[in-house]
Amino acid sequence: MSSPAWSVYEGDWGSFCDDADNVPPTLALKGCGLRQKCLLQRGAQGAVYLGEDADGNVFVVKRLFTQRSEFGVRGVSEGSLREATLLTYITERSKALGPEPLFGVIRLERIVEAPFQELCLILERCAFNLSRMVFYSRKRPYGAAALFPETPTRCPILSKMSVIQYLMRGILKILQFLHEECHIIHRDVKLGNLLVGEDGRVRLADFGSARFMHEAVEKMSDARSGEYTPISLRTTVIYQAPECLLGERSYTAAVDMWAAGVVFAELLLQQHLFHSCSELAMLSDIWKLLGTPSDDPSFSSGEGAVTYAVRTESTIARKFPERIVSAEGLDLLKRMLETNPKKRITDSEALRHPFLCGPAVESGMEEARRLWNKKVEACMQETVAQPAAMGMRSFYVDNVEFDEESGENDDDDGEIATLPTCLDCFPHIFSDVNSGYDI
Repeated sequence: MSSPAWSVYEGDWGSFCDDADNVPPTLALKGCGLRQKCLLQRGAQGAVYLGEDADGNVFVVKRLFTQRSEFGVRGVSEGSLREATLLTYITERSKALGPEPLFGVIRLERIVEAPFQELCLILERCAFNLSRMVFYSRKRPYGAAALFPETPTRCPILSKMSVIQYLMRGILKILQFLHEECHIIHRDVKLGNLLVGEDGRVRLADFGSARFMHEAVEKMSDARSGEYTPISLRTTVIYQAPECLLGERSYTAAVDMWAAGVVFAELLLQQHLFHSCSELAMLSDIWKLLGTPSDDPSFSSGEGAVTYAVRTESTIARKFPERIVSAEGLDLLKRMLETNPKKRITDSEALRHPFLCGPAVESGMEEARRLWNKKVEACMQETVAQPAAMGMRSFYVDNVEFDEESGENDDDDGEIATLPTCLDCFPHIFSDVNSGYDI
């Protein structure tokens, strides 16, 4: 897509650039005071750059392309506008609560307009995501030895229960903040969306699928239907809760707790819990692990009811023996992976669970934080030393999902909002945006 997203630093807009890969390094996005460092990734929905300010601080610039609606009108997609709106609201709520925590939501610095009514989100920069740390930074052979790899050994630091407790406490506190303070359901919690900074901080990113809880929406505006767009259309299948896979549209924050339970399991195993490629296969894998919910009326009656040709028993205790997790940890995992969303443990309840709370746990948190920072430092060195072997140019781009194979809008309803409409509807959120580009 041709777009002069970057212009001469503190000058006028430069000439059009046909390919974002060929943008000269001396160009900068006008009005945000950032000089472009490099392009990280370009897709059908947008592009991600690294930008640097005059003080040498580095930020991520997520440029959102305009999309063409079914009526032929180009504008900011509803999904892009929703993400910008939610991130702004969350950032403001986070600032109101005090100093920035070690575990939180990715910080939105500001929103800047680019030509052709495109938007650029200036975001906090992180070094890599938790998925890379858990799945790729174990002991693996490099060079010629990588052609005949042996089974990778478990990371000794991430195998320590205190480190897992430290991470799960932080992740659950993020969800507690989203659910209780912001009344938002993320709907795409996964290791790949948990970013890690060089100082060990952890940030939840990618709010393109997030939604306000309906009770919060009804308080702020007219009452609406209690149904969401099916989560299966937007999010990663191996993290989807069974109620979503069965077509439930009026789900709650329990879907985030299921996904957090899958994250917990992946931290314990240091590999994916599920490997399904379809919704049907995912349901089958869930029943194999947890057993079919034979006596659960939420699955045996009403809309989305299912019947089973073969009944299966739970195998979760065999998959997570005592050498991997304690009895208390297994109990928490089972309660997070409860198939009935009404019985599933909440974030506040999980934080009070004996596995994550108590004098013994608290006494080990300082050492766990030290070990975690040591692991982050090792990953930073590993990334610099072996970038090719890690199979990526940037850890960060994994968390910005673009549909590179099709040009379809990455939103639920395919609706397009032009920038003037956005400015009218959200004057406070887009207070830094104006049509003169001289912010």
